[in-house]
Amino acid sequence: MINSKKITLSLFASVCLGGSIFASNITSLDTVTVTAQKSEEDVQKVPISLSVFDQHIIEDNSIDTIKDIAKYTPNLFLFNTGFQGLTTPSIRGVSASLLSYSSPVSMYVDGVPTMSSFGFSDGLIDIERIEVLKGPQGTLYGKNSEAGVINVITRKPNNEVKGKVFTTLGTDGKKEFGLNISGPIIKDTLYAGISYKHDEKDGFIKNTTTKKYINNKETDYSKLNLRYTPTDNLDISFITSKMESDNGAVDWALDKQSLDNVNVSSNLDGYSKPTTKTFALNIDYNIDNNTKVKSITTKRIHKDKVALDNDLSSMSIIHIFRDYTFDTLSQELRLEKKIGSTKVVSGIYTDKEDNDLSLVMKTMMDPTGANSHPQKLHSKTYSFFTNIIHPLSEKFTINGGVRYDKEKKDVNIKESNIDIKNEWNNISPKISLQYNIDASNMTYATVSKGYRSGGFNAHASSIIDKQTYDEESLISYEIGYKSMLLENKVKLNANIYYMDIDDMQVQEMPTPGVVYMVNAASATSKGIELELEALLADTVTLFSSFGYNKTTFKKFIDSGNDYSNNYNPFAPKYNFNLGAQYRNASGYYARLDLNGYGKTYFDSANENAQDAYELVNTKVGYETDDYDMYLYANNLFDKEHHATGYFNGTITAYREGREIGIKLVYKF
Repeated sequence: MINSKKITLSLFASVCLGGSIFASNITSLDTVTVTAQKSEEDVQKVPISLSVFDQHIIEDNSIDTIKDIAKYTPNLFLFNTGFQGLTTPSIRGVSASLLSYSSPVSMYVDGVPTMSSFGFSDGLIDIERIEVLKGPQGTLYGKNSEAGVINVITRKPNNEVKGKVFTTLGTDGKKEFGLNISGPIIKDTLYAGISYKHDEKDGFIKNTTTKKYINNKETDYSKLNLRYTPTDNLDISFITSKMESDNGAVDWALDKQSLDNVNVSSNLDGYSKPTTKTFALNIDYNIDNNTKVKSITTKRIHKDKVALDNDLSSMSIIHIFRDYTFDTLSQELRLEKKIGSTKVVSGIYTDKEDNDLSLVMKTMMDPTGANSHPQKLHSKTYSFFTNIIHPLSEKFTINGGVRYDKEKKDVNIKESNIDIKNEWNNISPKISLQYNIDASNMTYATVSKGYRSGGFNAHASSIIDKQTYDEESLISYEIGYKSMLLENKVKLNANIYYMDIDDMQVQEMPTPGVVYMVNAASATSKGIELELEALLADTVTLFSSFGYNKTTFKKFIDSGNDYSNNYNPFAPKYNFNLGAQYRNASGYYARLDLNGYGKTYFDSANENAQDAYELVNTKVGYETDDYDMYLYANNLFDKEHHATGYFNGTITAYREGREIGIKLVYKF
């Protein structure tokens, strides 16, 4: 029998030893330009804890979906709920709740916002860059950027005709194929990019009643990118995409089953069929060398259709049918201005959300779901913001800004007299002082504020004062250091932070089976983040990242239960990545990664948790100008790392085991 551990250790040794052979031709790490502060800057000059993945890193790290970036980002956790298209994001221990329809982490794909857990799983194809901003970003991004922001930027087509065709074949029926091609329609004026990807995999949970595997997965993702540059100072892009999944039942089963024999006895054929359509119109107009106007108009329609046997048994105890539509229209208009050495970004933002939320629950007492009433949730947001970067001297730079948000919301329950309205106002300031030690080293200190939108408990009795819950807010204090060392052969970024969270949105259960969102807690979050990248030689790169976080309730009492000092749910105590990559001029490639997560609780009582775990991924291959070939293994040692007791302490969200496969790429 082949010893997989010996193979992995041998590969790692060869990667490291290979570096000594080519040590005479050490190069330097590339600089990366980001738009985290809504203007172009060197990532090492931005006073924000920021993890960046360019198109080369995305390919090398095998980042195929949004959830893959969490493996390489300190204190980012994207919890897989077991539903396709429903991911719970958490940054620095501040996590989302499915009941609130708002998230402390927002995601922008070419300017299209996603601000809830529904649809937080956009497909990645033909991507230029992904930026993960950690800490409150309320000044420039507003609501639901309380703990951070994920920016995804599609590569712009230009005069160069380029493309690729790719396919992946792996174990358990893994099949992936796709293409992307871009180039000019009219040289120097009109360009187009087209992308498509299909992905499918067999399920691993068996229904003992039907004798079939029930959680097969299949997703199609397509994108059209049109770019128009009629003059040198005008750049217009229109990007539209569609992601559609046709999956089986959720990846749930009762606790304490082996992955080799996970089964349920459901009498309902479950499914999960999320669909996301996006449209983004981006207009950049350079008035002169110092003045730019940018307009971003977006439309996003996410539909979430689910059938769930909540009891996972042959009895009809609880069957849930969810048919949600989230429809968001947004507009941002901003002005970027340079006045001498001072940079100013100011703008206005507005959005409108129209959400139809139909949830039918059929029980033994209500077999037709007659007591389930659809609801309509509407909201409008108006924002004004400005941010100024001003050098005080050759060494010191001050970075400050403020944003004002006004949000109006209302909810209406069909076939009832419940019609609730509310509005909130929020001011999000930020101040940062940056000290440039030299051209390659800087340190900064930042104080900033962020918030998460308030909302409604639409089915709450009008007798109790729980129909509306308010915004959650936090103030963050952060000190950071960014450096390029040893003639740009080593990059080291580090920071420490402390966050004070007030009016924390938590789930409260006043009586069994009745759950509300309330502002019943306060909490603190503190931690550290480290990122290291080092060139040992022109062929060998080492990577390391580490995040430690402790987010605990200062005060939280629920129905007589005191959860004070407990850990916030869905907030791992730590996460890390250790990796080594080898690539030589002859085309040979190898990579090895070790990713780990600390203990993660799933409830405020801290009774149910996922233990710490580590996973090993590896990839070896051969690359040329025209084609690439790779062999890969995800979760090489077949480590079981299920979310035990995730739902009500009895149901586990099961994770896939080892996947081994081959990937082929043809480039032109």
